[in-house]
Amino acid sequence: MILNPQFQTKDSTGSQPTRPEYVPGVLQIKIKNDVVNEVPDLLGATPASIRALRLPSMVDEPFAALRQKRAIRKIVPVFSRKTGGQAFSMAPTSVAAAFTMSVRNSENEDLQGINILHLSKDTNLEQAEKDLRKTAGIEYVHRIPARWACATKTTKKSSDPFVNRQWGLRAINYFQVAPVPDASAVKVAVLDTGMDTTHPDLQNFSTYHHDGASATDIVGHGTHVAGIIAATAGNKIGITGICHCELRMWKIFGDEEAADGEYYVDEVMYQRALNGARNSGVRALNLSIGGTVFTQTESLLIRRLIESGCTVVAAMGNEYTEGNPVEYPAAYPGVVAVGAISETNLRAYFSNTGPHIALTAPGDNILSTLPMKKSAYRDETKYASWSGTSMATPHVTAAAALIQAKNPGLDPKQVAKLLKRTATKLPAMKNKSKTKDFGAGLLNLQTALK
Repeated sequence: MILNPQFQTKDSTGSQPTRPEYVPGVLQIKIKNDVVNEVPDLLGATPASIRALRLPSMVDEPFAALRQKRAIRKIVPVFSRKTGGQAFSMAPTSVAAAFTMSVRNSENEDLQGINILHLSKDTNLEQAEKDLRKTAGIEYVHRIPARWACATKTTKKSSDPFVNRQWGLRAINYFQVAPVPDASAVKVAVLDTGMDTTHPDLQNFSTYHHDGASATDIVGHGTHVAGIIAATAGNKIGITGICHCELRMWKIFGDEEAADGEYYVDEVMYQRALNGARNSGVRALNLSIGGTVFTQTESLLIRRLIESGCTVVAAMGNEYTEGNPVEYPAAYPGVVAVGAISETNLRAYFSNTGPHIALTAPGDNILSTLPMKKSAYRDETKYASWSGTSMATPHVTAAAALIQAKNPGLDPKQVAKLLKRTATKLPAMKNKSKTKDFGAGLLNLQTALK
């Protein structure tokens, strides 16, 4: 999975650059379990027996063709407990070994056989996908879609960085909630660019997973999202987060700039983070990302999260002026899709619309935390106002956590229903109960927690 950072640079014509639909050179493959029935146990195997590993000829044929062209770069059994998502080399036995580990050592039974295949840049990905799809023993194969962060850099400037800090909290009636429920026992996950754990307003986090990458939040997007949810309230520092919860951060970005100067998520880290959140008992999960392509693997991981009792909240996307596309993961069934409003209670100009939108939240000029130090990508530090459905989404994630704290027996469907039923109907909705611009209306924390 690929994730463009929140700031999109403009090309020489002043237009937004065309975003890629898919990650180049990568295919996701789920094999059927019986493919590896005849492969010997790898644990305790001798080097000679490992070198002799082979898949059934009907399954191996397309991979042999790719190997002959030196097209296979590496293969990753994503959910293997033994490898921890580490790649196998391009050796002839790597496909058989990776497939075997993906089936026999999977973290969860329903994720057995899921692998990521990295191919050379000159490989015809469409043709490879077609060939593999026709191969016996392969349950499905698909390209990995692009996902980008749903935030934009605000154009408003202020000499006082705290001048707008309360408008989002006022808009959702945060100050009318007394007392705010203690959500310290509710596990809340953020999957994003990481988090600055040295920030004085972000000391209530529980765990920070950044496997395979540094702990540094280069972009700052994840730190900003985390602050909206859980910046420490009442510490006389900076801003007030919406809820005191057990915050768990998963960094899903790599640390290196791509050739186009942007940062991209590591697809293995992302998929493992979704499953890690599921296995750790997370009750609310924030995905301030979006992209235009559906995939079976992401759909499966999110469906399993929801079935485990986790309310998944995702951003509608910021591409309204670029065709207003349907974006995922917000459009997956059961996900609470969030749009953004401005301070005037109108739809933020960038916020995508559609029939799958659940509700809206403040998303324009939202002040929150940023890493304490500058990076090559970002000059702003400590606090700044950013805009996007990325900023609206954590308002709703935090609300879901507070609802779980007050009503721990509610399942994700009931939480979503409560959020929508108690939303404030906005004047622009013209007395309709739901619209494609606003969903059920504006998040109302006061009525949701009655």
